[in-house]
Amino acid sequence: MNDARIRLDSLTGLRFLAAMLVVLYHASVTLVPEMFPLVSMGQTGVTFFFILSGFVLAWSMKPNTPKRQFYWRRFARVWPLHALTAAAAFVLILATQREQSVPQLIATLLLVQSWHADPSWVYAYNGVSWSLSCEAFFYAVFPFLAVLLSRFRARQLLRICALVFVAAASLLSALLALLPAFDWGSLLYTFPAYRVSEFTVGVCLAIAFRKGWKPKFGVGVGAAAAVGSVLVLEVVAANVPWHIAPALASTLCIPGFALLISAFANRDSTGGRRTLVSSPVMVRLGEWSFALYLVHELVLRTALELGPVTLAERAAFAAVGIAVSIPLSAGLFTLFERPIEAKLRSMFLHRGPVADSREPEESLAAK
Repeated sequence: MNDARIRLDSLTGLRFLAAMLVVLYHASVTLVPEMFPLVSMGQTGVTFFFILSGFVLAWSMKPNTPKRQFYWRRFARVWPLHALTAAAAFVLILATQREQSVPQLIATLLLVQSWHADPSWVYAYNGVSWSLSCEAFFYAVFPFLAVLLSRFRARQLLRICALVFVAAASLLSALLALLPAFDWGSLLYTFPAYRVSEFTVGVCLAIAFRKGWKPKFGVGVGAAAAVGSVLVLEVVAANVPWHIAPALASTLCIPGFALLISAFANRDSTGGRRTLVSSPVMVRLGEWSFALYLVHELVLRTALELGPVTLAERAAFAAVGIAVSIPLSAGLFTLFERPIEAKLRSMFLHRGPVADSREPEESLAAK
């Protein structure tokens, strides 16, 4: 069987768990700061998404797909729902009389906001969309990056993964040591050129798989590495300046998440029995995860505007907000995300799988 056609259901299910890490983190930041120490590393869910994004794109790429077709598919997949949630954020800001500028809206819609050093620009409107600004950069470089990395053998690609991680950690450490007063942690957390290290690790792993590499550890080891990384980072984050924690966490959890993705990808590609994360329910939730990621913070911000005061009220509003976000994401996926993606593809593409394909991701290529 062609590896590029194998469905990796476990990775789809894991997407939902990563999304929930981020949701719980934002619930604490928005409504229940008392639970922040328990979920402060929820932001590492973004690292998982970045590594997974590189892995899935490289896993499913087809060498004969033109670059423009790849870019259009990425646009059709990401931008419509982003634009819709940005519009919802605009309405929420008008209703609450908060200050956001038109240039910030334009930067957000163009997905260039994360290149700005000012957090008020990076997190403007729908704050979580800063990560899509990073993804837009990853998509821009992927066709060239995949061609370059495809020239290496599997073991060389694993060494490149290690080198990329060491380089990212060394750069962060050097900057913090040279200019400790500067807010490097927060800046690098959202800076696309720094976060591309995570995407690159994912691309290397997938190409290594396609060249025949198989990890010699199982999903138990992968899960333990990922969970262990998050738990250790919870302790580390409590003992470093708050502004350093985000970038530090996003970098240090790369190995654990890389092991997790490798273990489950290997299990699925070799026909291993289903696990909880590859169950039909988890796969369906994983398919909704992009919509969940984009809408949950807007729902939580709306809940905050309703004025809960006591801890019990705020916790209840957070729980209801999360409960509302999941079916809302299901509706957006079914009624907007997939239909609009299919419509946009049909305007441009004349071959290849349609948007409702059960492949792990769109067929993509570097040329």
